[in-house]
Amino acid sequence: MSEHNEPCGGKLPGVGCDVTSCKYHGRDNCCHAECINVESHSAIRKSETFCGTFEARTTM
Repeated sequence: MSEHNEPCGGKLPGVGCDVTSCKYHGRDNCCHAECINVESHSAIRKSETFCGTFEARTTM
């Protein structure tokens, strides 16, 4: 797949993010972390998982 077909041009192409309070959230609604951890101890459905990479955005 070419780079132009990817929905996100961030560090993790294709990984959307709408958590604006996370420091890895980009204005393009993509995740800009180097990698992500999807976590849950006993998930059966995607709604039972969460992003373990979340870090609160700080204002400067």
